[in-house]
Amino acid sequence: MRRPALLAAPVLAGVLTLAACGSSGTGSEAGPREGASAPIVFQVKAEPEEAAVYRSLLTAYEGSGGGEVEMVAVGRKDHLTRLSTSFASGDAPDVFLINYREYAQFVQRGAVEPIGPLLREQGVNLSAYYEEPLQAFTYEGELQCMPQNISSLVVYWNTDLFEAAGLEAPRAGWTWEEFAATARALTKGGVKGVGIDPSITRMAPLVWSAGGEIVDDPEKPTRTTLHEPGARAALQSVVDLIDSGVTPSKEQMAAQGLEEQFMTGKVAMFMSSRVEVPALREQRDLSFDVAALPSLGTPASVLHSDAYCISSSSRHKEAAARLIAYAVGQQGQTVTALGGRTVPSLRSVAQSPAFLSPERAPASSQVFLDAVPLLRHTPVTPVWPEVEDVVGTQLQRAFEDGVPLDEVLAEIRRQADPLLQKGS
Repeated sequence: MRRPALLAAPVLAGVLTLAACGSSGTGSEAGPREGASAPIVFQVKAEPEEAAVYRSLLTAYEGSGGGEVEMVAVGRKDHLTRLSTSFASGDAPDVFLINYREYAQFVQRGAVEPIGPLLREQGVNLSAYYEEPLQAFTYEGELQCMPQNISSLVVYWNTDLFEAAGLEAPRAGWTWEEFAATARALTKGGVKGVGIDPSITRMAPLVWSAGGEIVDDPEKPTRTTLHEPGARAALQSVVDLIDSGVTPSKEQMAAQGLEEQFMTGKVAMFMSSRVEVPALREQRDLSFDVAALPSLGTPASVLHSDAYCISSSSRHKEAAARLIAYAVGQQGQTVTALGGRTVPSLRSVAQSPAFLSPERAPASSQVFLDAVPLLRHTPVTPVWPEVEDVVGTQLQRAFEDGVPLDEVLAEIRRQADPLLQKGS
């Protein structure tokens, strides 16, 4: 399923401008929630199984002597719209969780309180955390939000379907050719071998593995480069695999999402981040594990990381920082790791049984940590969500409608390059 379209850029810019007006970021400004006893409001993008993990975290925080927290759980497709609207109405949450690909637009409009100084006051030692997500959430020279996780893109695979097809578990370092052959072997009896999402976060590591790039400059992109030889070759490999009939049809995708098809045994493999684990664990008849991404040349993966941000309009910044310090600390990250939601950004928890225990699916969680040296992140720029929408919409035409790849790549350049030039 293609990621849902975000709030239109002009509307988003307008509401964030309204949110920034009158906010000095000092913590002393007037706000909608008066009084020291008011609970911290925390908005999180989470489906029901994920939300349960965060409720456990907040229960642990309040039980440790922390203040009251009101959690607002919003579905994945509505999170940014709800967040933007709350800023515009002057009722922004004190703390919100957001992906690194989406936060720059909020920073640019002054809606985020840089978190680095606040966490230093709480005694948080940033050197204990993985560097990759910290870099992704550093914008204009300041750590803006504190990452909770360092997930990567992996291949989820149905262990029962592999066994039924007489296939061994995917090996570390498997090639694209081996991945494609596995998908073909799994495609039978109403089962499709693999589901492929036409998003840039799924395609980027394949492009990088093949020696290509997605943009001209990862730090200050001005144009897309998916049409150039290395990138185009990677995308053509994906199109060729889809054309071989191993993926769900357009009609099947319209009837049921990719994750749901995997849960019900209609798809044997799909690519995603750690976010899927809580929901997959709830499926009693599903046996699954994870494997590294296949390689088209040099192994590569893409960072998937979310972070806790503090709204610049919050009247409870110190209390918000205490909550975040707990959430990313030893106890907080242990709770979310046990819940399956995160690959902890705190090294000590990531390397502990709370995350790595093979007793809880997926048994091969070490795969996520093995990918850390291979991680790259997509550009951090306010216009990137719009670029993602363009790329996803166009690649969907190539993957599902049979539109020639070169036609799609030309349309991506026509629509996305002006966005990047505006953003630069």
